Amino acid sequence: MSLMKLAINLGAIAALAITSISLQLPRLNQKLAGQTRNADLRAVDQERARLRFLNQLPERGFGFNNMIANMAFLGFLQYFGDDVARAQNKTGYSLSPDFFDVIISRDPRHVYAYLFMSNSVTMYAAQPKRAIALYKKGLPFISPETQSDAYTVWRRRAIDELLFLGDSAAARKSYLKAAEWADRATFPPDALPETKFVAESSRASAEFLRQDPNSRSARISAWGAVLTAAVDQKTFQIAVNELDKLGMAVETNDQGQLQLIKKK
Repeated sequence: MSLMKLAINLGAIAALAITSISLQLPRLNQKLAGQTRNADLRAVDQERARLRFLNQLPERGFGFNNMIANMAFLGFLQYFGDDVARAQNKTGYSLSPDFFDVIISRDPRHVYAYLFMSNSVTMYAAQPKRAIALYKKGLPFISPETQSDAYTVWRRRAIDELLFLGDSAAARKSYLKAAEWADRATFPPDALPETKFVAESSRASAEFLRQDPNSRSARISAWGAVLTAAVDQKTFQIAVNELDKLGMAVETNDQGQLQLIKKK
């Protein structure tokens, strides 16, 4: 066989191999994607079983409640932050309420956890009623006299009641409670600088809802609060989109602060 014929034959073989690989790649990618999704589903099942076990432990018997709550919170952060598993592989956020059931049962004073709970349980898992039940479970253990940022829990509850349950009467009561707790927290040196503003803003939202249960101003204020407290980009963008529907644009001023501007 001449060198030219050999080269032609090798070229034909290479072309055939490349074509064969190209035809098989979509199937391979589909198979790998399926395997990845199955692995993610198995991981969710394992996490669900672990959370069920933690929830079945006596709540006041072992003296490890804070450790269990912290462990569950770290597990939630890993779960919540895995966008590929949650969105692309469609495993969703259905475990979010289970995480916070453990966290709030063990450490209801974990105020920072309620912020994540509001986003993940209400907005992503679409279970606002479950979120309200968790607020009710934890709030009796929180006091503005011992935690100056405790009013944030009432604020988050009000926002969930207004935006996701459409219960303006309940939201108004929660806003008034947030204002009361913000007032009670305004003592040095523990008070946060924004407590006075929060008290005024909460009372204003409650008044908007008293005058008009479907108040646009109250909804703008609520989505503005979601925007400024967003713990992830997805929540931030949802708030921007909802504010846009309400006729408000989100801009950044010269100091790098977010501000709402009425659209023309």
